[in-house]
Amino acid sequence: MRFDFSESNCADFDSEQYLRILVAIAKSDPFNGSPEIDYVRSQAERLGLDFFQFWNSTEKDLFIERVKVSHTTAMLILKDCIWIATLDGNFTLNEKELVYRYAERLDVPRSEVDALEEWLDEYRRLSKKWNALITCNQ
Repeated sequence: MRFDFSESNCADFDSEQYLRILVAIAKSDPFNGSPEIDYVRSQAERLGLDFFQFWNSTEKDLFIERVKVSHTTAMLILKDCIWIATLDGNFTLNEKELVYRYAERLDVPRSEVDALEEWLDEYRRLSKKWNALITCNQ
C-alpha cells in the first residue's frame, strides 16, 4: 500500500512551497536516503514540478514566512513532512523541530501535529497488518 496523496486541487494549495518544505525535511537528516528522496521526487512528478530544480535550490533549514492556507492544506503539508521524516524509522530531534516550526508558520497547533504523528503511526501499523493478511496465503 502506497501513501502518497496530496490535495493539490485546493484553491490555496501552493505546490512550489509544498515541495520546498518536503525537500527541506528530506535534507534535514543526513541519514535520509533513497526512500525520502524518492517520495519527494514522486510528489514533484505528480505536481508537474522539476524535482532537481527544487532539490538543488532548497536548503535544509528553509525559512518560510507565516502563511495563510486552509487547515486541510496545512495538515497535508505537515502529514507529508512527518511521513518523510519517519520513513527511516527515526524521527530525529532536528526533523521534529523543523516540522514544529513549519506548523507554527502554517498556524497549526503543536497538539494537532502530535495527533498527526500518532495517526501516521497507526496508519503504518494497520498497513503492516494488511500486508500480513494478504501475503500469508501466497
